[in-house]
This record gives sequence, structure tokens and C-alpha cells, in this order.
Amino acid sequence: MSVAGGGHVVFITEGGPEVGLGHVSRCAALARAAIADGGRVSLLVSEDAHVASVLDAVPADVVFVPWQVDPGSALRTVSARVPDVIVVDSYAASPAFLASLRGLAPVVAVDDLADRPLPVDVVVNGGAGAGRLPYERHPDTLFLLGPRYALLDARYAEAPGPAPGGHVGRVLICLGGGRHVETIVAALGAVDRVFADCVVDVAAGPFSAGSTELDEAARAARNRVFIRPGRFGLQTLMLTADVAISGGGVTLHELAATATPTVAVCMADNQRPNVRAFDEAGATLAGGAAGDPALGAAMESALRRLAVDGALRASMGARGRALVDGQGAMRVARAILRPAVSGR
Repeated sequence: MSVAGGGHVVFITEGGPEVGLGHVSRCAALARAAIADGGRVSLLVSEDAHVASVLDAVPADVVFVPWQVDPGSALRTVSARVPDVIVVDSYAASPAFLASLRGLAPVVAVDDLADRPLPVDVVVNGGAGAGRLPYERHPDTLFLLGPRYALLDARYAEAPGPAPGGHVGRVLICLGGGRHVETIVAALGAVDRVFADCVVDVAAGPFSAGSTELDEAARAARNRVFIRPGRFGLQTLMLTADVAISGGGVTLHELAATATPTVAVCMADNQRPNVRAFDEAGATLAGGAAGDPALGAAMESALRRLAVDGALRASMGARGRALVDGQGAMRVARAILRPAVSGR
């Protein structure tokens, strides 16, 4: 694979209530990095107002195509844009679809499942446990695995300030962009049992915000709870939080980059390797899994450890930042847009 800087990168991805906004957020971060590196960008996504809002700030050609149900239309749309590189970030992308795209241009798969053959030129997985996954290795495929390649917005490359000391006065709950009301309510309960007179910011995402159950739980809490419906301003909330409760996807990497001590909750099976690797590195405390009857108790136990141990909070923040430096998107953009990977 050899693509000169300034090439045209076409993204194919998805988002919505069931899959959340993680795929779209990763692609948006990589798209901005590609543009900063001199590339041009188009994005093909299924139509969704919340997905569109995430992509509003990306200076790119956004095309709404139901590619999951009409792959032929997607192939024609991609071909018409004469891509130099195609980036696909979706569990719905079959090996046959990826192979068809590869007939148009080199293909990059952003994948954290390793559950199917990936007939592509580059595989990207920024998860901390990515190296342990059973990818089918091929000599003509470049694997960019691990937190060095976590696809985060360039803002997260800036080193955070000194860790705050003293008591925990602000907690951030960010459990993904999909519908996760029950898990968020459980997290609010755990925070209430451990802390009093805290500010609790709940980054509920557009698909959970507005829930009657969530609003009632916020009103009943003994702490001051603020429901935040969007991702905008999330970095600021991370930097001001003393402790966070997070899912194991993109947001966990963002929290690591901001050195925020975090209780990690596994929101889906594909997050287990990432959550386990962060925990083993001492960068998070395990907080259980969504849907587990013991979830509330697991979160509460982890929060109690953090509440009384400022040194542990500082250590976790430093280890998280050592894992994720926020420069992964630029590393990937350079790998796919510059001749450094030629000869493959």
C-alpha cells in the first residue's frame, strides 16, 4: 500500500441507538487527522440526526447511504468519489463487502472484534488488549494495534494538568452513546452510596438523555446531578472530574488521555479485552458488566477505594496517560496517507 499525502479518504461507518456513536466518533477523529495531514475526506453513513451532529464539525463530504442493506449502492457511491483509501468502521461490514471495496482502493478496517476474516490492507485497533485478539494474520496486511493507535480527537494529545488532590467533589458518568438508562441509573445509585454533596455530571448521550427513569433518578439523588445529552464539552468534564465511571470503548481511552481515574464498566462483550487490559495496567478499576445483577455492588466497591485513596487516583491517572497519549489518530493518518507503508 502506498498513498501520497493529500489523498482522498472515504469512510464507511454507522451509528444509532443500538450501536451508539463510538464508530462515528473514531472516524471523525481519524478524518480530522487525515485532513490535517493534507488529505480530503468523504463519509458514508446511514441517515441519523445524532450521527449527523457528530459529523457537523468535520469539513468533509457527508453522504447518507443505507449501505448495510444496499451494499451495491455503497460500492457505486464510493467508486464515484475515486478514493485513494477506504476506511471501514462497522461490525456489519462482511468479508465479501470488504473484498469488493478492496477492488476500488486499499482498505483500512477499524475493528475490535477479530471475529471474521478481514481481507484488507490495514487493520486498526486502538484497544489496550488488541494484541491478544485472534486476528487472522496475512503478510500483506499491516496491523496497527494497541493504545498508540487509539483514534481520539487531536485535543486529547495535549497533556493534562496536575492531578487534583483532596476529596472527591466531582464525578463523571459516561457509559456510551447508546441506550443505557438502566446502567446509568445503577451508576448513580453507586455514586450516591459512596459520596455526599458531590457534583455528578452524566454524559447520557442523545439516546438516553430525556428518559423519565433517568430524570427521576437524578432528582432523587442526594448529590447534585446534571444530565449532559451530547458529547460536546466532554473533554472539559473529564478534566474537571475527580473520578469517572465509563464504558470500555472510545470514552475510556479519552479518560486515560486526560489522566482521569476511572471505574471501567464492560458495556458489551467486545469491550472485555480492553477493560481487562486497562485494569491489568493499573489504569482503571474494574466496575463489573452491564446487565450483571452485581453491577451496582462492583461499582460501589471500586468507588469506595478511590474515595479514600488520593495516591491511587493519581497513580491511575498517570498510568492511563502513559497508555494513551492522544496522538493515535495522527499516527494512523500518516500510516495510510504517506508512502512509509510502501512495498507491501
